[in-house]
Amino acid sequence: MAIQDKKHWSAKSDLKQDELKDALEVAFDWVLANRGRAAAIFGGIVAVSVIAGLLVYSRRARESAAWTSLSDAEALAGSGKLADAQTQLAQIAAQGGTPGGMALLLDGDIHFQAGQYDQALDSYNKAYEQAPDPLKPFALADKAEALEAAGKPDQCVSSAQSFLDSMSDNALAPQVQATLARCQLAEGQAEAAKATLQKIALQYQGSFWEQWAKSQLNPPAPVAAAPAAKPKAKKR
Repeated sequence: MAIQDKKHWSAKSDLKQDELKDALEVAFDWVLANRGRAAAIFGGIVAVSVIAGLLVYSRRARESAAWTSLSDAEALAGSGKLADAQTQLAQIAAQGGTPGGMALLLDGDIHFQAGQYDQALDSYNKAYEQAPDPLKPFALADKAEALEAAGKPDQCVSSAQSFLDSMSDNALAPQVQATLARCQLAEGQAEAAKATLQKIALQYQGSFWEQWAKSQLNPPAPVAAAPAAKPKAKKR
């Protein structure tokens, strides 16, 4: 099949999918508005199945569009068009679901990279409150890092500890423990920070985190300055 033919076939296929989607959405709207008549025509059980099936299709279609929109927003952010990306992310976030949660996380990351930590925290908080459960650990871990970057170690300690109390077996736990240790140290809680670092070294043996924790527990001794060279005696 020639490239041109493939393009025509693809366009026609897309058109058929759009027509099917439009027809299903019209049918879905009619069934919702005329439940009594639908039940009389199709039977109660069939009408319920039609409603459920069309609802699932409609939701999946919207979510698929949201994922596409999210990909476009990521491309805009990657090309430096941050304002355009954030406008699009706000629209996706308003739709909710997993794409909406991802949009809030990305919006927070954009603010974080720009040093706008309060705005980043706002996005991470919204993501934690609104996003599906699988995204909540990312939102809470990002929140702890944003609090650290914002110079709020007391709140950082509280946020990181909240994560570890409820999600200690999550893959992000060592990262959050490291954040906790740094913020404890910034708060003047030297012993608590030491205990956290020791826990990291013990829990994650053989990993980067063990090496990092031990490097913090036993920092290398400062290199002594080389003795100043003696001035050479002047020849007479």
